[in-house]
Amino acid sequence: MIGWSPVYILLFGGFAFFGTLAVYNGQRLFKVSDVKTPWLDWVQKRTDAIRILTIVASILSLALSIVAVWGHDILRIAIWMSPAVVVSFLYVFRMKGKNLRDIPNLKIHLIAFSWVFILILFPFLTRFYVEPVFVRPFIALILGHYFYVVAVTIPFDIRDLKYDKENQKTIPQRVGVHGSKLISVGLLLVSAAFLTGLTPIRIDNYWFWGAILVQVALVLGMNTKRSDFYCAGWIDASIALLGLAYFMN
Repeated sequence: MIGWSPVYILLFGGFAFFGTLAVYNGQRLFKVSDVKTPWLDWVQKRTDAIRILTIVASILSLALSIVAVWGHDILRIAIWMSPAVVVSFLYVFRMKGKNLRDIPNLKIHLIAFSWVFILILFPFLTRFYVEPVFVRPFIALILGHYFYVVAVTIPFDIRDLKYDKENQKTIPQRVGVHGSKLISVGLLLVSAAFLTGLTPIRIDNYWFWGAILVQVALVLGMNTKRSDFYCAGWIDASIALLGLAYFMN
């Protein structure tokens, strides 16, 4: 693979981080009156102050994401980013009374698609090409991370069991909490098999396996009574361990 430089990786990392933050905060402006969770209920009770803060955070994050790629081919970046932007927008914005997250069986895959697209597919589409020798590990990288994101999203669906509509047909709604945790753990192991068997990640990377085991433990400890912090705090934060493991490869 060519064109891969530390400077570009740093700039793209900033673009992905601030761009995601802008979308995440922007979605909150739509979801606050549409989805009921303890966090969004708290936000709704403080609508004016939180809305202003959210708008400022979204605009600032968007500006920083643009600065990160300034000087590159902005038009090409915008074109390749459009699928993720459209999905993120339609995920919360209602058309004829429905948004994408209301479509049965689709919610978790939209999340996985967005993450894999932004973190893996997008940088290659905009800057790199994949040499034939790297095609198989590149596909394995996509599949491994897709399974990983689905696995770590399942606990959030367990948390949202009391809030999600019945027609959304999330995994916990279909197979229950126990079955969902087994599926999540299974997907984590499948993801690890793809990443250590078909990509440059070494099978003896103890940091990598430590990150997977921490995530497995958090999944097994998940239940409908866990607080938002358990998901948005511990599970989200533990994802960073996987990123750190790549630097220890």
